[in-house]
Amino acid sequence: MEEKKRARIGFVGCGNHATSSLYPAIHLIPEFHLVAVCDLKQELAERNARIFGAEKWYTDVSRMLKEEKLDGAIVVGTPQMHCEVGKQCIDAGLPIFVEKPSAVSYKDALALAEYARKKGLWGSVAYMKRYSVCYNLAKTITEREEFGKISEVETRFSNGPYPSIWGIKENARAFLIGQVVHIFNLVRFFAGEVEEVYARLNSVTADRFGYAITAGFKSGAVGVMNLNALESTEWKVSERLAVSGYDCWVEVEDMIHLRYHPGIVPIPGFSPGGREQTIEWRPDWTELMATKAEGAFGYKGELENFARSCLGLDKPKADLFDGAKDLEIAEAVWESATTGRPVKVKGV
Repeated sequence: MEEKKRARIGFVGCGNHATSSLYPAIHLIPEFHLVAVCDLKQELAERNARIFGAEKWYTDVSRMLKEEKLDGAIVVGTPQMHCEVGKQCIDAGLPIFVEKPSAVSYKDALALAEYARKKGLWGSVAYMKRYSVCYNLAKTITEREEFGKISEVETRFSNGPYPSIWGIKENARAFLIGQVVHIFNLVRFFAGEVEEVYARLNSVTADRFGYAITAGFKSGAVGVMNLNALESTEWKVSERLAVSGYDCWVEVEDMIHLRYHPGIVPIPGFSPGGREQTIEWRPDWTELMATKAEGAFGYKGELENFARSCLGLDKPKADLFDGAKDLEIAEAVWESATTGRPVKVKGV
């Protein structure tokens, strides 16, 4: 039997997030061949190579790119690193996968996307929510004929106190770029491109604040986003997304619980009677533990999509231009919150 072709991948970055959430999913992906790992700290590169089965380890990206024959490169670190090292990998002729945000600003993110395109290459941004089981189930529901056209999106996201990071002075601005850029990508995943935002910011302390945001989409849909760092003294994430169609809605809570209120119960030959029905998808904790790496939270899916795209078997679900668009929304929200005016989002 012919051996299945695998993408030869080099992984740059062996920090906490990469090691706890991304590397463990690699062995579950048949198309993924971890050729080499690289980190400035030798002990981390050696550790990840040993634990996750890389053939070699490096502390110099240039040397890895020169010595290894690769099909693609993964870069996970600060957004500044995504741009700098990402361009090195592109110069070596490789498509790249970077964590979100792809850069610290819309300008830099767009420059990275254009840099890859001019070289005839592409890149993926690690928006794991696009690959998670529950959000993909919700997406499938919204695309069914009985759901109708999406008319409204509502999302609520909260975690504990948010720090100033990556040289961004204002904590509330850092929150938009480093954390809820995920949410901006998510609402685009469901409702399409954002056309305008209007935001109000309530700053209780430097690291405790909340945004109330309304959004208009090019499709005609409207959206409401409650995004805050107020509801816990610790780093504790709470997340909800609700999408309204025609005579129906679907809701996802904390990425793992789904409720669907259909206008028509989608079970052929079955009519429960009455006017109100709600269908739930609620896996138990044993199922979540079994599928954490495999797909419940999207880490496997984003890496699998990258490996398959390197082989020409798939296309990125969230590319470098998506990364730029989401940062443009983040900057528009900040501008609106600081000026008190609605702000147009031009789009890439």
